[in-house]
Amino acid sequence: MITLITSWWLFFWTALGLCLGSFLNVVIYRIPRNLSLSQPVWSACPHCQNRISWYDNLPVLSYIMLRGRCRHCHEAISARYPIIELLTALVVMVVFDAFFIARTRLGLVIEADINWAIADDWPIYLAHVVLFTCLLPMAAIDLKEYWLDIRFTAVATWFGFALNMIWTPRYRSDWPRPADGTAMAALGAMIGLAALWLWLRRRPPDYLTQPEDTLELGPLHPAGMPTDEWRSVWQPIAQDDSSELAGAAVPDASSRMQRRLGLIAAVLIGGVLALALVSMLMASADLPPLIAMPWRSIVPLLLIVGLVLSEAVVCRESDHEIIEAIEAERYGARRMALGELGLLIPAIILGFVGIWLMWPGGEYSAQLTSVLHWQARPGWQPVYGLATAASGYVIGGAIGWVVRIGGTLLFGKEAFGLGDIHIMAAAGSVAGWPVVLLGFFVTIFVTLAALVLMLPFKRARGIPLVPWLTIGYLIVVIHYEFILHLPWVQNNLEVFHLLVNRTSQALSAGVGP
Repeated sequence: MITLITSWWLFFWTALGLCLGSFLNVVIYRIPRNLSLSQPVWSACPHCQNRISWYDNLPVLSYIMLRGRCRHCHEAISARYPIIELLTALVVMVVFDAFFIARTRLGLVIEADINWAIADDWPIYLAHVVLFTCLLPMAAIDLKEYWLDIRFTAVATWFGFALNMIWTPRYRSDWPRPADGTAMAALGAMIGLAALWLWLRRRPPDYLTQPEDTLELGPLHPAGMPTDEWRSVWQPIAQDDSSELAGAAVPDASSRMQRRLGLIAAVLIGGVLALALVSMLMASADLPPLIAMPWRSIVPLLLIVGLVLSEAVVCRESDHEIIEAIEAERYGARRMALGELGLLIPAIILGFVGIWLMWPGGEYSAQLTSVLHWQARPGWQPVYGLATAASGYVIGGAIGWVVRIGGTLLFGKEAFGLGDIHIMAAAGSVAGWPVVLLGFFVTIFVTLAALVLMLPFKRARGIPLVPWLTIGYLIVVIHYEFILHLPWVQNNLEVFHLLVNRTSQALSAGVGP
């Protein structure tokens, strides 16, 4: 019975991951071209402009049945299509394994019945699925274009706040939760950031107005447009870039060698996914798995690193464009950094006000503690859950701002992208700021190793950081407890214990669960 239940959940989340990957193919194609995600609602072949039927859009399965070619004109379709689908499913299942099968991530409910475990902890798992589903297309776009669309991070942030607000379990203390002072400081800083956001929408400074931050997508055509008329709209786009699938899913079909390598990569990802699923099923049934932990997560991670490297070594025109843009802006870089610091001062002041209000023995400390740990029902503290997401967002973003402003003032040119800060803040709102901090150091290590491996093929001063941030966060989310107990981490935990108080002061006041 346990095996049957586990099989169902593995099938469900794998299928969901494949469907999400299919949608990400649409996103990865349309967003850089400023095309609508909702219009047209269907995909079309760029060669014959025929609409692709739903049964030819089934993730992976349709590609296999069609043998990688259009049903109508028989032109080849790139293997990148199934690669993205399988890669998304692989990431979803690796996180599922860490949360519910191998349980390498502590702080979750310990239940022999996977149904009960998922019933208790589905909000935080779903938040992580949304986070990595947003990071994957950002990584793919950054690899080619060196820019990001922060609407992805906005989606991850909203889900992070909403799902953390409804997930405040009291059965474990291993999940990082903020101390009461940290929580109130984060809420204060969020008020300052919200006011800044409203002000910038009315009067955005020139140096904060970037195309990727203000990208608007308009509808390509009204709903219900006749097919012939729709084709007349699509035709110029298809002629301009006939190697791409106009409007949705299938990237360009390149040379035979590239196509074969793509197919090999797709088969490799599919094989690793299948082995991982079988191993998870065997582990849940207390049988010796085909791939035991930690290799069940290490092998997919190495595969993802290899895929990113294979794209990163390709020389592109954008490699030079990004360096030219940074050099052109270097003369005003320090002024820009000081201006950004000035914009953040209200949020910093309100953060310190929150700490002052929560100072032990203060006039408002007891009342604010009661509000912070108010229980809507036993075990559910929505305000504290909201503060948990806020602390991750504020501290995660602050880490990025320190690197950006400090590095820019020190070196005299932009040291860190605004989009990267948005990613760190969004990841903090979902997984917590310790994951962001540890993930940042893991990213540095992985990126340096990747640069060494890239030297024989490509030497570029510009580095698309989002793919490596994604890998870094994925490593830390899966192996958080192992990394946290490394000697060099243990020696630097004083700040962690100051900001994350596992025994909240509310417990001693009789307010907490």
